[in-house]
Amino acid sequence: MIQPAAAKRDKPVRRMPVINFLLHPFFADAVVGLLVSALIFVLVLSAISPEKYELKVGDILSEPIAAPRDVEDVRATRERILQARDRVNDIYTLDQTITNEVVAEVEGIFEGMKTVRDKAAEKLQKWEEQQQELIRQWEQSQQQEEPGDTTSEEENITGTSNEEEQEPAATTQPPIIKTEPDLDQLYNEAFLQEMQQYIPIQLSRDDIRAIIGAEQRDLNQLHQKLIDTLKEMMETGIKQEQLPEFKTILRDTIQGMTIPNELKMLGINIGVPLLKANLLYDPEKTLLEKQKAAEAVEKVIYKKGQFIVQAGQPITEAQFEMLGELGLLKNDTVDFPLYGGVFIVVIICIGLIALYLVLFEKPLLFKPLVILMAGVILCLVTGLTYAAALFNIYLIPAAMAGMLMSVLINTRVGIVFNVIMAVLTGVISGMHISPVAMTMVGGMVGISLLKNIQHRNSLVWAGLGAAAGNFLTVAGIELLIQGGWIGPLYSSLWGVLGGLLAAVLTIGTLPIWENLFGVVTPIKLVELGNPNHPVLKRLLMETPGTYHHSIIVANLAESAADAIGANGLLARVGAYYHDIGKLERPYFFKENQLTYDNPHERIDPELSTRIITAHANDGLEIARKYKVPDVIQKFITEHHGTTPVIYFFHKAKNLGNKEVSLDDFRYPGPKPQSRETAVVMLADTVEAAVRAMTDYTPEKVEELIRKLIREKMDDGQFDECDLTIRDMNIIASSFTSVISGIFHERVKYPSVDLNAERTRKQDDLVN
Repeated sequence: MIQPAAAKRDKPVRRMPVINFLLHPFFADAVVGLLVSALIFVLVLSAISPEKYELKVGDILSEPIAAPRDVEDVRATRERILQARDRVNDIYTLDQTITNEVVAEVEGIFEGMKTVRDKAAEKLQKWEEQQQELIRQWEQSQQQEEPGDTTSEEENITGTSNEEEQEPAATTQPPIIKTEPDLDQLYNEAFLQEMQQYIPIQLSRDDIRAIIGAEQRDLNQLHQKLIDTLKEMMETGIKQEQLPEFKTILRDTIQGMTIPNELKMLGINIGVPLLKANLLYDPEKTLLEKQKAAEAVEKVIYKKGQFIVQAGQPITEAQFEMLGELGLLKNDTVDFPLYGGVFIVVIICIGLIALYLVLFEKPLLFKPLVILMAGVILCLVTGLTYAAALFNIYLIPAAMAGMLMSVLINTRVGIVFNVIMAVLTGVISGMHISPVAMTMVGGMVGISLLKNIQHRNSLVWAGLGAAAGNFLTVAGIELLIQGGWIGPLYSSLWGVLGGLLAAVLTIGTLPIWENLFGVVTPIKLVELGNPNHPVLKRLLMETPGTYHHSIIVANLAESAADAIGANGLLARVGAYYHDIGKLERPYFFKENQLTYDNPHERIDPELSTRIITAHANDGLEIARKYKVPDVIQKFITEHHGTTPVIYFFHKAKNLGNKEVSLDDFRYPGPKPQSRETAVVMLADTVEAAVRAMTDYTPEKVEELIRKLIREKMDDGQFDECDLTIRDMNIIASSFTSVISGIFHERVKYPSVDLNAERTRKQDDLVN
C-alpha cells in the first residue's frame, strides 16, 4: 500500500523551544533588521560626520572652520542671560495693610489724645468748682462775722495761719482764691503718668501737657495733616532704604505748619516713629521676572556654514568649546547629539518599514530571504547615495530602492522604500530639502511606470520618467532658491543624471536579485513563459498533447485569476509548467497517445496510479534540473493536491479487490497553498472534463464546471488556500466564457470539387 507523501510530511517533528525560536522566520527578520539598522547607522554617520582637527586655544589657522550644523555660542549666550537678569530691577509689592495699620495707629493716638483732654477738662472743672465753693463759703462768712473777728474768721474759713502772707483788706476777694489754676500743680506727675495709659505710644510729659493745653483747632489741623501726609507718602510706596528720607520729608512737612511749636514737636514725635516701609521686596516675583528675562534672551547661534574660526585669527576659548561641542576636535569626546540624532532617524525609518510589513504585508515576514534582500538593497542604495553625494547632491540614485522593490515585491512596498530613502537622503545631504523632494517625485514617477511591468524595456521608460521628475523638481526648487536660469539648469542636469543612474543600476542589478534570492519578477515570468524556454520546447516536441492541454489551461487560469484579483501572469506561467512531469512517460497519458494502444490496459490499476501520480514528482525533478523558480515548482506539486485518481480506483474495485482504499489512489499533494495554484487545479480539471463532452452549450458547460468545483471543495482541496465561495463563483463564470469561445459551434462547410469547377471555368472562356 502506498503511503501518501502528505501524511509523511505532516508528521510532527519534536524540537527544543530554543531551537524553534531560532528557526522561526521572525527571529531571522529581527536579526536582519538589527544588522541593516547598524549598517545604515554607520553609513549615515559617516556621511554627516564633519572633519576633525587637532587644535588648542590660541592656534592660528590658515583656513576658516565653518559650522557643520547650527551651534550655540554658550559663553556669549550666558553673558547675555546674566546681563538680562541684571537689568531686571528688584520687584517690590505695595503692602496696603501696613498703610492701613499706620493710619489706624494715628487715629488711635488722636482718640487717646481726645480722652486725655477730656480727663484734663474734667480735672480743671473740678478745680473751678472747688474755687467756686470756697468763694461761696467766704461770702457767707463775711455776712455773719464781726469786724474784729476778721482774722480768726479768716483762719477758720481758709484754715491758714497768721504767718501766711495776707492780702490787703481792701481787695474784693479772699486772698486764697485763684482765678487761674497752677497747671503744673493741677496736672502733676501723677496725673500725667495716669494719662499715658490712654495713648498707644509713649510720649513725653511735655507732649502730654501740649496735648492738654493745645487749641482744638490746632490739634484738628495737626491730625488731618498728619493723616494726609502719611497716606500720600505710603500710597506711593516706601522702600526700607527710603525710610530715613521720607521721615525727613515728614518732619519738614510738620515743621512748616502754622501751629504752635509744641504741637509741631508732638506731630513729629507721633508721625516719624509710626512711618514704616510698605514697599516690600518680593523675592519670588523678582526671581520669576529674572527667569523670564533669561528665557527671552535670544541665543547666540552660529548657523550651519557660518565660520566659527576665521583664517588668520587665534582660536578663543569660546570658539574652542564650540568646536568641541560640534565634535570637530580630535579627542576622546563623543558628539552625543549627532549620534543620538542619527540613531533616532535610523530607528524611525526601519521601524516604519517594519510597521508597514506587519500591518499590510505580513506574508513577507515569513520569507526571511526576501526580508534580507530588501535590507541589502536599502543598505546598498544608502551607500550609493552617500558616494554620489560626494560629487553632487543631485547625482544620488536614491530612486533605485523604490524601483527595485516595485519590481521585486510590489508597488506598495516600493512606495514605502522610496519614502524612507527620501528621509535618509535628506539626512545624508545635510538636511537639504531639494534631494528629498527629488527622491520623492522622481521615485514616484518611476514606480508608477513600473506598475504593470512585463518587459525589461519598461525599466528604461521608468528611468526616463524618474529623470524627468528629477529635472522638474530640482529646477522648481533651485529657481526659488537661486533665482536666474543658469544655476538651476545646471543643478537640474545633475538630477537627470541621478534618475538615469538609478535606472541603469536597477536594470543592471535586477538579474542578481532574481537569481541570488530566488525572486520571480513579472519580467522573469514573461521570460519563463517564452515558448523557446528549453522545458517548453521539450514539452511541445515530446508531448504535443500535453503542451496543447497546458496552453488551454493557461488561458483558463489567467482569465480566472485576473477576475478574482489574483496574479494572472503567475497563473498562466504556472499552467505552462504544471504538467512537465509527463515528459518522463508521455505515452501513459491519454492526450499523448496517438494510437488506440493504451499501456494501462496491460498493467494493474495500482501501478497505473503510481505512474500517473508520479508525474508531479517527476515534474519537480525536471524543474530543478532546468532551474525553474520555486514559485513555479509549487504549481507542479500542488495542481492536483491530494485528488484521487477515480478511474483507476473504480477499475481496481471492478477487478474484485474489495479492500481497496480511496486514499491509496490519491496524489501525494500538498493541497494548493495559494489562489493561483488552486485556479490552475480547477482549470486543469475543467479542461480535461470539458474535452470529453459532446454538448458544448454554455448551460451544459457551466453546469459541469460548477459540479467539478463543488467536488473539489467537498474533497477539501481548498482548505489551505484563501479561495472563497465568491471567488469560486467568479471562476466558474470565467471558465464558462473562455471555454464557450474555444469550443464554439462551427459552420459545416459543403464539399466542392475544385478541379471540376476549374475545368468548367476554362471551358466557358474558350467558348
